[in-house]
Amino acid sequence: MPELPDELFKQIESYVQLQKLLDFQLPLNFTRDWAASPDFLLVAVKGILKKKSSNSSLTIVEAGSGVSTVVLGYLLKKFFPQGKVFSLEHSYDFYEQTKKEIEFHRLGSFAEVFYAPLISYWINGREWLYYDLKEVKKRLQEEKRKVDVLFVDGPPAPVRKNIRYPILPLLKEFLPEEFLIILDDAKREDEREVAYMWKKELQVFSSWEPETEKGTLILEKIPFRNKELPFFSVCIPTYNRAHYLKQALESVLSQTFDNFEIIVYDDGSTDSTAEVVKKFNDSRIRYFKGEKNRGRPYARNQCVNLAKGDWIVWLDDDDVMKPDLLSSYAVAISRFPSVSVFYPLKLWILYENSKEMKLSQIIDYFKNRKACVRILMSSPPLPNPGVCIKKSVYDKYGLYDEEFYRAQDYEFWFRILPYEDIKGIDYEGLVYRIHDGNVSTFVELMDYSFESLAKRRFLQRFRLKDIYYFSNEPEELFASDLLAHQDYFNAAYYLWRFEKFSSLEKLLNVLGISDSCERLASKFERYLRLNRLEAAERVSEKLGVYYKKLLQVFASESADRKVFLASLKRLLLINPFFDLSRFSLSKEELEELEKVKDRILRVANKYEEGKREFAEIFWKRKLNESSGCHNS
Repeated sequence: MPELPDELFKQIESYVQLQKLLDFQLPLNFTRDWAASPDFLLVAVKGILKKKSSNSSLTIVEAGSGVSTVVLGYLLKKFFPQGKVFSLEHSYDFYEQTKKEIEFHRLGSFAEVFYAPLISYWINGREWLYYDLKEVKKRLQEEKRKVDVLFVDGPPAPVRKNIRYPILPLLKEFLPEEFLIILDDAKREDEREVAYMWKKELQVFSSWEPETEKGTLILEKIPFRNKELPFFSVCIPTYNRAHYLKQALESVLSQTFDNFEIIVYDDGSTDSTAEVVKKFNDSRIRYFKGEKNRGRPYARNQCVNLAKGDWIVWLDDDDVMKPDLLSSYAVAISRFPSVSVFYPLKLWILYENSKEMKLSQIIDYFKNRKACVRILMSSPPLPNPGVCIKKSVYDKYGLYDEEFYRAQDYEFWFRILPYEDIKGIDYEGLVYRIHDGNVSTFVELMDYSFESLAKRRFLQRFRLKDIYYFSNEPEELFASDLLAHQDYFNAAYYLWRFEKFSSLEKLLNVLGISDSCERLASKFERYLRLNRLEAAERVSEKLGVYYKKLLQVFASESADRKVFLASLKRLLLINPFFDLSRFSLSKEELEELEKVKDRILRVANKYEEGKREFAEIFWKRKLNESSGCHNS
């Protein structure tokens, strides 16, 4: 027997479940073509039962009529004996047919259909065509009913663009604080536009889009009483990104929740950033410009100081918010009053050069600080783009550390995540753009001494055995986490400090600075002095990481200056005593490299009190044994 196509199987499965749940006493009309599909009817019934199962009374206004009216009648009869569905039909013939179906199924006590021809309304300064609601409004008033569910499957889309929108503003007076909107055909572009318009009016809502044949959207209005202006401060630090900034601002101004301000702090741009902002002419945008470029952490701190909202939402100047992000945060804030940090569990990553889009998913660490702290030692457990932070957190723990030109958010997480409740929201929060100008995109250019210092400084407050509570080898795990950001020197120190000599010897072998490497290392050095880089590369393959990094420095010296400096920084993570005098470095470059050395060699916690002894007695000796030519 041939297998049923997936879609057909799904419709049969849905119909069987409906029949089992609602116990249809008589046959229904067919559910194809213009009629509501079984999968849509099933998810709609399930959505209503999940949200309203405790009520004996339920009022539904249905836009459109037909088999769905009968199904809703059965639902009310079984689960909401005081309930009523009022269906609107603009076609007189369909109106007559639906009346007969209601009578045929003996559902007159639970379902009533109204002939409601399409008439004109004036809404928000323009003409709209929609059902004549005079009779249904009269009935709602007579029976003193509030509408718990708007069930929207009409009028038909071909009649006029966005024709399903008016149901919300026209029935607004009958809607309670909490209600559902259930929309069929939600895959159509026209219905998606209507949904966006509803969301703008609802402001705070939860949404659910179960996968059905024609697409379904279920919106739940959430009460939200906090009306401070502004509630959110969307903070955008920017520097010479005028060509991206316009899209970032547009994405915020298109949010379905509009109780916000936008803080644009221009960190001394020399491009057309100011002109881009001024063209918006929107009072919610507050623009500030610094006299000179002082770096991202400084710009972030200015944003925090300028923000008036209770909650700060971060948006990089080259990223784009999805339209329901602020509304999703407002819902989460209402539901989780103890939480100080919210973040999206999904991000779209746009690789600009290839135009590829990839969905990245993040773990929810709600009520799970132990796991969060463990992951934090390896890499940031939650994204900084799009994150929402209670402003009082900055009063409690301080602003961003301005020493951290990059990874300032990583250092900040170390100060707050072990102590504050955080919560992920199930929403594709934003589009994170990867392009040539990102500060933290190209791994080979990153200065990982910042991450290393943040991790090591954390041990001022947390013991290794508390972080790695699940293991008998916390020191080796910490060394491994340092290696994740290529800090070989400090990883070796911790292995030496805790007498993990077997693991230390393995690390030295990986680096190529063990005793057995001495002859090969001398050969490598000779090739470097002769500028025979290809020959040195062949030797470096037999040595280890240190020699590969050393070769990278010499190979990039006459190439891109940015790559050359980044290569030197990576080399210093292995050997902070490397002799820089052999290169022609400017005063600014030398100062920058000295800061890298300082971050690596700094005594960052009580475990590092023996670092000077390690450096002078063990590490320099090992490097000299391997080859003295490249050491100071």
